[in-house]
This record gives sequence, C-alpha cells and structure tokens, in this order.
Amino acid sequence: MKKTIIKCAVGFMFVSAIVSCNDDFLSTEPLSEIAESSVWSSAKLAEAAVLDLYQSTWAGTLTREETTDAFTDQAVFTHPGRGLDGYTEGKMNPAGGYMDMQWMSWTNLYPYVRAANIAIQKLTANEGGLEAGLTKRLLGEAYFMRGYLFSQLMRQFGGIVLLTEPLTLDSEAENPRSSFDATINQIISDLDQAISLLADAPPSKARAHKLTAHALKSRVLTHAASDLYDATKNGGVSTLAGYGNKELVGYTSGSQDARWQAAKTASRELLDATTGYKLDYGAPASFEEAQQNYEDIWLQGDTNQDFIWGRMIEGFGYASRTYPGGDGWSQGPGMVALYHGPNGYHEWAGTTPTGALADKYSMKDGSPFDWNNPAHAAAPYDDREPRFYATFLYDGAPWKQRTSDVVKFDNFNEIQTGYYTFKDGTIVNGVDTRQGPIEDWNGSRTGYYFKKFADPTLPASWPNNLQKVDAPYIRYTEVLLNYVEASINLGQEGDAKAWLNKIRFRNGLPEVTESGAALVEVYKRERDKELVNEDARMFDMKRWLEGPYSLDKQVQQALIQATQKSSSSMTPADYRKSTDDFDYTYRPTDIVFENRVWRDQVYFMPLPQAEIDRDPSLIQNPGY
Repeated sequence: MKKTIIKCAVGFMFVSAIVSCNDDFLSTEPLSEIAESSVWSSAKLAEAAVLDLYQSTWAGTLTREETTDAFTDQAVFTHPGRGLDGYTEGKMNPAGGYMDMQWMSWTNLYPYVRAANIAIQKLTANEGGLEAGLTKRLLGEAYFMRGYLFSQLMRQFGGIVLLTEPLTLDSEAENPRSSFDATINQIISDLDQAISLLADAPPSKARAHKLTAHALKSRVLTHAASDLYDATKNGGVSTLAGYGNKELVGYTSGSQDARWQAAKTASRELLDATTGYKLDYGAPASFEEAQQNYEDIWLQGDTNQDFIWGRMIEGFGYASRTYPGGDGWSQGPGMVALYHGPNGYHEWAGTTPTGALADKYSMKDGSPFDWNNPAHAAAPYDDREPRFYATFLYDGAPWKQRTSDVVKFDNFNEIQTGYYTFKDGTIVNGVDTRQGPIEDWNGSRTGYYFKKFADPTLPASWPNNLQKVDAPYIRYTEVLLNYVEASINLGQEGDAKAWLNKIRFRNGLPEVTESGAALVEVYKRERDKELVNEDARMFDMKRWLEGPYSLDKQVQQALIQATQKSSSSMTPADYRKSTDDFDYTYRPTDIVFENRVWRDQVYFMPLPQAEIDRDPSLIQNPGY
C-alpha cells in the first residue's frame, strides 16, 4: 500500500478551478512543479493545497451512472458488465470482481490521506509564517478532511491503516491495520480538532466548518454504535464465526448503550446548533406542500437549510481535477438526468428504482401499500404519500417536454412504461420501455425511473444543457434520523417519536404511534425513503444486518398492461394515460437479470490484493 501512496501523491495535483481561488492563482505554474517550501509559505498556494483535498469527494452520489443504491434492494443498474453483481451476487474478491466507487475506494483515497497529513504537518509547524487566522482555518479543514477520508474507508473496510504522518520515498516500514475501536477514536479525534480549529470559520456549504464536523461526527458515531460492529449482535454473521481478528471489524468489549449515548449526544449538538428545513409543522403538511418540500431539499441545493455539506456544482464541479470536463462525457454532476433518465428522452436509465423501493412508500394516509389489497393493486400510483411523486417517474407521470423527434410518440409529456393494446389489435409499447421506439436498450427494466436529482426545467438535451443540481454529502435530516435511531436504541421512544414526527409532518404523513419492533421498522423505512440515492442505504443495510432482507430476493418490475375499452375513440397516435379509455392491470413480476443473493462476506469490502502483496502486514477481511 505504501508504494502506491507514494507514487500517486508525491506531488500535489491541482486544477484550474478551485473554491475561493482567484484569477491570479489560476495563472501560476502547476503546483506539482513548485517546491514544497514555496507552497507552504504562500497563502494562496497553501489554501489551494488544502482545497485540493475536497477533490477526494468527487461528487458523491451524483458522481456517475451507477449509484450505491444499485447495490441494494432499492435500485438496479440497467447495463450489465460493470461489476455491480460483485455486490448483488456476492462475487467480489480481493483481486477485483466488483465496482470500486472512487469516493470510498482504498486505492483512490489513501493518496488524499497522505496529502492531508502533509498539510497538517506543514501548517502545524507553519515555518512559512502564514497568518494565524488562515493557518488555523486551513489546519481545521485538513483535520476534517482526514477524518472524512478515514470515515469513508471505515464504512467500507472496518479497521483501517491509520496513517497520521506523511510517508517518505524511502519508507519501508510495515503499515498494519488498526482495530475498529482505534479507527473510530482517531476519526473522532480528527473531527474534534476540526470543531475546535474551525470555531470561528465562516459558514460554508462547500468547505468544512464546525457544523460540518459536528454532522460527520454524528454519522461516524451512529455507524460505530450499530449492530454490525457489536459482538453481542453480529453472531449470526457466518463469516465472523471463524475470523481470528474480530477487533478489525468491530468492538470486542465495551457497552453498546454507551456508544448509542455518544451518538445521540453528538447528533443533538448539531441539531441544537442549527436548523433544518420546514421541521416546525404541528400537523401533516398538505399533500401539495409536502411534495414541494421534498423536491425543494434537493432542487434548491446549497441554498436549502437542510443542506449541510456537499459539492457546489457550478463553483467546484465541472472544471475540477476529478471532473476535467470539456467533452461532455466527463462532467458527471451535470449529467445526472442523462445518467438515470428515461430512454424516451434520449437518456440512459443507468440506475433505476426497483419495485421493492416503490413498495416502501405508504399510502397518503400513512397506511402501508400492499399489492394484496385489491384497491392498491388496481391503481398503485394513486393516493401514495407525497415523496413517492417527488422521487419517481412512473407510467403516466407528467414530465418535461419531449424532444421534437419523440413528440409523435408522446405529445402529452407523460412517462410511458406500459404496453397498450387497442381494440383493433394494435399494440403500442410505451416510448420509455425496453421495447419502445427510442433507444430501447436504455429503457428501464423495472418500469420506474428516478425523478430525484433531475432538474425538471431543463430540456431533454445534452451535453449543452448540463444541469446544476448540487451534490449533498450530508444533510440536517440525516443527523435528525441519527438522533432518532440512537433514542430508539436507548429505549427513549418518546424523544424518538417527537423528532421523527418532524420529518413525517414535513412530508405530509401522520404522526408515529408504533412502539417496540414496529417503531424500529417505521424508522428504518422512513430513513430509506428520505435518503434514497444519497449513499445511505448500502451502509444502513450492512450496519443493521439487513443484508439478507435487502438482497436475498430478485428485482421486480411493475408489468403494466392496458386494454382499450370498446367505448374509446382514442387512436394509437394519440395515446395518453386514461382510465376512461383503457383498463389497466399492474403486476409485480420478477425479472431475470441479476441472480441476487446475499453473502455475508459483503458486510465488509475486501482489501485489494495488490496492497496486501506490497505490505504483508495487512490482514484481509473475513470471507475473502
């Protein structure tokens, strides 16, 4: 591992657009060609060195065509051969066999860890005599980013190699993994340092400040308290039974209750320090307002109160090192609608919702949706909770203007994911299906598309109309949910319900009345829906030990077939969703695409074999 780090990060690699850097900086020589002493004696260059650490985030959930929800029950990736079956079919191994997401990859993140260590070392010494206030802020950001990088690695691998000093070119020392306990302690130490150093830093949605560090501390301690890492709860994980280094993947002593209390305290510190978005309802919001509330949270991006930290697409996106841009193909954050949208809009249906995710959304009155209920099965897209309509595109859903070549197939700007039989025997395959007339290979396999994170105001055209939806890394609502989870696990159900109802009311749902196991279930599914496609479900299903629940079942589509009524005069050229003209049937149907199965080894990622070959002191994770 150490040789890879040295090769990849021996010099700083910078870009032409950095947050807060002006045109004077843009004209300097590449920093990889500047003497290290010059970097840390120049305010502009030192700031650029620290800001480059943020490149390690890429754009999180908006980075690429595949999202981490596609590794779970909530979504599926449409196009085979990309390595997602490493997760969903349990095929991953130390040599590869799985998709390695850049923003949580061992190989990709350790070079940034080294860069953070250099920054911490140089700014602590401050031999260049930088102004004290700037030095304090940059040092706080460096500590935060190291804590963030360690947290991303921890969530994937458990105990990691805790590099806290820069490696040198002639370093041949072994770098073994630290225990899970030590890993958590180091992350919290880094975040506490950041909270202290950034106490006076200006608020920012793109750069770390004290609220950002408090929010990440809540996330880390919530993960640490979870059942996957507790020896009294994870006994059913088969790969842990004979594993000789359990300290690498969880706690071997200590109180889980104490860990939940620490998570609750950290979460409350953030909740008390700032506010979220529209969490002051005393009763459920109206349907229309609730739908708008949820859409506002992601469409308004960094201007929304719920947004704590993320990637500002216009200010720190297209022209950055991790998104070099310029050709329309490498500008990931701006291409999210293209990545996941309907083929009938010339989009790619990359990651699409599963029937299992759609079924998690309740009815408008808060009661569960149930295919065994005849009324629900007859009209599954009617009277659902507001977030359903803010999250999904489904058969008959209104959407944006079709391009001129598609208007002849749909002149009403409605999603068509069904198959419609006219009374003269003509069958029309919906324009957004895999049997439709437009780029059918890009059609959804499930009958659903994601609306969330797609800008509804931009025309269906690319690459000239790249969208400007910011990428959230952590939201106020996630911390609120962390607080609820800690409260439930501590038996403090009254507190849990009071805070969970704030989210429920904002989303137009009635208050929670459940207790015990039923309350846990309501909480988990509430979190699933609220944080869909925000890099949450993959980690949640693991820390809750829900791997079998999530992946021991096949992906289902909503098979939609309609037959024209004898009284209808609609022609195939004029088709639109109409219960006056057609009788519709909906059937949840398994699709033969991925042979989804859960294997316990997937609870932890394998360390890359190439790293173990370079450093035999590294111990592999269980099951590999």
